[in-house]
Amino acid sequence: MNAKLPFKVKQAARGFHKQRSDYYAYMAAILRSSGGGIKILQLFENDIQRYEGEPRGVLCGYWHDRYSENGGNLADSLQGTVPDDEVAIIRVSQDAGGDALLYALEDVARMAKLTDKVRSESIGTLMAGLVAIILATAMLTAFPVFSINAISNAYDFLPLEFWGKHGKSLTAYSKWIESYVVYVALVLMIVLVYVYWSIGNLISPVRNWLDEHIVLYKVIRDLKGALFLSTMSTLSRKRGAGMVATLKQNLETFSDSARSPWLKWRIDQIIDGSDATGAIGVQAFNTGFISREMFFFLEDMQKARGFAEGFQETGNYVEGKILTGIIGRMLFYRWALLIASLVVTLGMFIWQFQVIYEMRGAMSSYLATG
Repeated sequence: MNAKLPFKVKQAARGFHKQRSDYYAYMAAILRSSGGGIKILQLFENDIQRYEGEPRGVLCGYWHDRYSENGGNLADSLQGTVPDDEVAIIRVSQDAGGDALLYALEDVARMAKLTDKVRSESIGTLMAGLVAIILATAMLTAFPVFSINAISNAYDFLPLEFWGKHGKSLTAYSKWIESYVVYVALVLMIVLVYVYWSIGNLISPVRNWLDEHIVLYKVIRDLKGALFLSTMSTLSRKRGAGMVATLKQNLETFSDSARSPWLKWRIDQIIDGSDATGAIGVQAFNTGFISREMFFFLEDMQKARGFAEGFQETGNYVEGKILTGIIGRMLFYRWALLIASLVVTLGMFIWQFQVIYEMRGAMSSYLATG
């Protein structure tokens, strides 16, 4: 969100975020049905009264003022209160004139709903991963120390030399944890912070390798690449007599809306490729940003249907097949992480039970020698 927004508007934008797709569709339906009888400014004025004090009312008040001041530029009015890529689609389409804006609002409504679904699944996977990491870390650090202390207190009369191999190994491991837990925690924290930073900021040949071979980065690459193609197909959609803009203009619009250095870097790679090829064909998209499957489909569609229609078909394919597959993979990874953490937990419990079982035999041996 735009840092210059008033605090009240920022809060309203956060509260309205999940409703925005329905609002885009609402605007398009009313404007289309009225045949020009109802203007955008009137929609804002109505909602200011109807939703007074609610996020929608607050935002409509802000949009109304901006829209009045900037000469009826909807994209400028929305800037900072909704995602930048959605603003980019509206900006390109409103410049085309005619009914292009109405079609754009319908497309953005679909895109927003799709993006929210993907975002929800991504957050669910990340939260599952975080829970799995916390659980596994706790079982590998705190649990063995607590466990061996409890066993030692229960068998404090038994010398260590009478303990079995599992008890001795658990004792040694817990002592190592107590000695190095601060360093282990520090390293783990540094790794997690670096991974979090690198997802949106790392740009180098190393990132190319990570995007191709490391699961976390590959899923993010595929996800962003799929959403990029879907958005590009919307930006390239024909409105009336022709396309909204050239390929390079659409790419530059998308690049300008990119928030992360990594995403901007990926799009700029395609722009550079487009310049090198004279914007002929789709080889400019073969940069590693979109998966091989998506690129091959785009290439085949471009040969079969031409560039504009090929992009539309690719966008439909991405939304209907590719994103569904990526979401399915994220669900698999979510369960895999949780199962892995449960395996670690079960392993630590088994280790503890082995120690307790051994202690009974060790106690009998010790008492027999006494």
